[in-house]
Amino acid sequence: MIRLILALLLMAFCAAAHAHKPSDSYLAVKAESGRIEGQWDIALRDLEYAIGLDADGNGEITWGELSARHQEVASYALARLQIAAGDAACTLQVTDHLVDQHSDGAYAVIRFGAECPAAGSLKIRYGLFFELDPTHRGLARIEAAGVTQTAVFGPDRAEQTFNLATPSLAQQILDYVREGVWHIWIGFDHVLFLLSLLLPAVWQRVAGRWMPAQRFAPAFWEVFRVVTAFTVAHSITLSLAALELVALPSRLVESV
Repeated sequence: MIRLILALLLMAFCAAAHAHKPSDSYLAVKAESGRIEGQWDIALRDLEYAIGLDADGNGEITWGELSARHQEVASYALARLQIAAGDAACTLQVTDHLVDQHSDGAYAVIRFGAECPAAGSLKIRYGLFFELDPTHRGLARIEAAGVTQTAVFGPDRAEQTFNLATPSLAQQILDYVREGVWHIWIGFDHVLFLLSLLLPAVWQRVAGRWMPAQRFAPAFWEVFRVVTAFTVAHSITLSLAALELVALPSRLVESV
């Protein structure tokens, strides 16, 4: 049994050594006075995979290579983002192109704006990269009248409507819990790490030997406590990332 445990821990270590940050983009939208302003940060590595940016094929994307493709980048991205104020569609216009550095590398930054009628709700349809990577997620921050809402867009929640007058905190919490579970499930290293946390709940060290737990109820509640804590913690990190409150270097949180 000890050999099995050591093997599982070794597998978890090896998986973590090859782990990488999931594909995410960061969308910020601010609505006020009949107009919206937005900023969309998209990883260069994802754009390279989707439309190709590395013109000389040397494995590095320069500002010159990116700036030469600004129009294509904007067209590709904005074709996969629709915003409507109430029932009126907003025509998005690019206002600037920048580059920003996130914890996992360089991101193309698209700033945009649109004239939109004042409305009590904002509907956003997000479809970036879903046809290439169904695990991609869009982390969104919507601000109106001094109130900030957050959301996670995925293939199963590509269209969401935000009540600008009375945002639903419960729905935001539910979204992040669901995405926390999803991020754990799709990450092989996450599953193995969770397994390593669960082993002490069902196996106990007695007289120099590993023995299975003798009673079901204590083992069940210990497993429940560990899984719940891990899921909540993962959900919190997603919300902090969406709000851009915390941005740790990727080498500290993800192996490369």
